[in-house]
Order: sequence, then structure tokens, then C-alpha cells
Amino acid sequence: MADRRLSSARRAWRRSSWWSQTGRWRRRTGGTVIPLCKAYYATGQAVSTDPTASERTDDASRHDEGDRRAGYRAAILAAAESAFAERGYDATKVQDLAREAGVSLTTLYGVFPGKWEIFCAVQELRLGELLRTVLEAGPIPSDPLARLCFGIERYLRFHMDHPNFLRLELREGVPWGTTDELRTPPQTRAWKTGLAMMTQAFRDGMASGLFEEDDPEICARTTTAMSQVRLALWHRAGGVPEPDVVVHRTLGQLVRTFVRGDQVGAKLAWLAERLGM
Repeated sequence: MADRRLSSARRAWRRSSWWSQTGRWRRRTGGTVIPLCKAYYATGQAVSTDPTASERTDDASRHDEGDRRAGYRAAILAAAESAFAERGYDATKVQDLAREAGVSLTTLYGVFPGKWEIFCAVQELRLGELLRTVLEAGPIPSDPLARLCFGIERYLRFHMDHPNFLRLELREGVPWGTTDELRTPPQTRAWKTGLAMMTQAFRDGMASGLFEEDDPEICARTTTAMSQVRLALWHRAGGVPEPDVVVHRTLGQLVRTFVRGDQVGAKLAWLAERLGM
């Protein structure tokens, strides 16, 4: 009899107490059924029934995962730029890239499908920065010579500011002035964009009587080749002379090569004043 009374008392307590709300029953929140008592004892904490809580947690998790992925990507690209510059594309192994980036092979392949995509990403990153350097440096001059000097100066300085990328590009062994299709699509797009801008500047300069008459595109290609030679010699000499001197000499060569003879002296004086040389 005592046992039956105790059993009845327990049933009454369970029906009327917190246990009946959390232990035996499940509460529906946001379409998800949560066993509250089980969750409480598993975590030692009260369980939120806010229907938006799980959504906020998911958003935060996705944000954290995006940050981690961006960090992995940046580390891999930095290691790849250095490795490709030092050893070249063909001699660089994916295992080396993972080790030098400080990530596992699994993580690397979770960010990039393979070495080729990493190489293309390095090119896209740096050449995108180069284009923005030129386009966002300020108003592009309308005068054809000033426009060419504006772009070429930033082109030279960008490569000297990023010696690993310069070395990587020089390792390709491609003459910048004559090649239309480079190794990667980002390289080809950047090359064609730069060539079109320079060709138009030469065309405008010839129309105004500033430049000697010639094929504007050939002049643009020649200018690109001149820049490559200057940068290659600068790199080979270990960063000598100073970037300001490289810029001044390259632009001086541009003036002496393309400006009409009767205007060369005045334009060289203008250039020296512009560069503070």
C-alpha cells in the first residue's frame, strides 16, 4: 500500500512540476522539436527556445568559416607567389605550397582545385591590383604624353614594389612586347587592356603632332618591351638603381624615341620637372 501511494505521488508530481514541462514533453521551436530536459542535462545550461537563435548561430558559423577560408586563401597565394618566383611553375609541387603556407593538403585542396588554379589566382590578384593602381591613382591626364607617363610610371613602380611578382613574370620568359596570348587568362586580359590604352595614347599623340607618325600599336608594344628590359636589368642588379631613377630613365627613353625632334628638348625638361629630377 505504501509503495502504491508513493507511486501515485510521483505521478502527480511529474504532471504538475517543471519535469512535466521539460522531461517528458518536447517543445516545438521554429519547426524543430527539442528534448529540453535532455539538452539541459547534456550541457548544464538552459536551452533557448528562441526560433531565431539557431539561425543566428548558423550565420555566425558561416561568417567564421568564410574568414578562415579567406585566411587560408591569402596564405596559400602568398606562399605560391614566392615559390613560383623562386622555382618556377613547373618545378613547384603542391605539397611544397601547402607546407610553405602552413596548411594541410586537405585544406589547400578545399580552397583551390590544384596548382594551375593557384597560379591563375596569383596572376588575377596582382594584375587586378596593378590595374586599380593605374585607374585609381587619380584623374588620367588628357595629354597623350602625360597619359603614357602616368601609366608607365605606375606600371614600373608596381613591379618594383612587388619583386616576387616581377621575378615570377620574368621567369615566364615571354617577351612582353610581342606576345598576345600569355599563360593564363588574367595575364592575357591585363596585357590586352594595357596595350589598348597605350595604343590609343599614341594614336592621339600622332594626331596632335606630338609623336612621330608610325603604327600606334607597334609603338605601344615597343614601349612595353622597353619597360620589361628596364625591370629585368633592375632585378638582376639586386634592385639597383633606385626606383625613381628607373622611372626617370625609362620615361626619358620614351620621349627621345617617339616625340618629334623639335619638341624633344621641351618634353625632357617637362619630364624632369614633373619627376623632380
